[in-house]
Amino acid sequence: MQACGPSQQITSYWANKEAIPDKPYETIYIMAITQNENMEPVVENELADILISRGRKVRLNSEIYPPSFSAVKQLSKEQLIETIANTESEAVLTLAVLDTKTETTYNQGSYYAPMSYGYYGSYYGYYNHYYPVVYSPGYYSEDKTYYIETNFFDVETDQLLWSIQSSAHNPSDLDSFFKEYAATIINKLHDEGLIER
Repeated sequence: MQACGPSQQITSYWANKEAIPDKPYETIYIMAITQNENMEPVVENELADILISRGRKVRLNSEIYPPSFSAVKQLSKEQLIETIANTESEAVLTLAVLDTKTETTYNQGSYYAPMSYGYYGSYYGYYNHYYPVVYSPGYYSEDKTYYIETNFFDVETDQLLWSIQSSAHNPSDLDSFFKEYAATIINKLHDEGLIER
């Protein structure tokens, strides 16, 4: 397991090193698949911004199809291949939120009983003074974990070259999380020689 941020963890990593070409890819088609369709353009733009800053050309699925449109459900494989070919992209980068797990946990309250009770002259006075201070009630907390898979395909061969699975535990802000996650993904792609830094 490799950490990739405070709330992120890489859980699985694979690269088809024999199939990776000598020359990095120049033009990349980006597709995000999330349960929240409105997040798809956000995720695609985070990835695109970093790739563009590194001199890559990008094409976004969300710029071709509206968020409510499912390219997989509403297009045949041949139509989708034609769409991507028309963008002159050399590779396809997909990011899918595979699952979201929510757990509710009861956190027990704490109570501290000091050893000496003689400070206030009576047990009632002591109890009355300290009860609100030392007793904290229990509460419920909700933990949310996102499971994410990102893949990199060669357009010409339709071959998977690289794949990474990650989990994100309780990200405080999804926009910030995807910005950080996108940077991690692009760095990993660079490490494998799929894009230039």
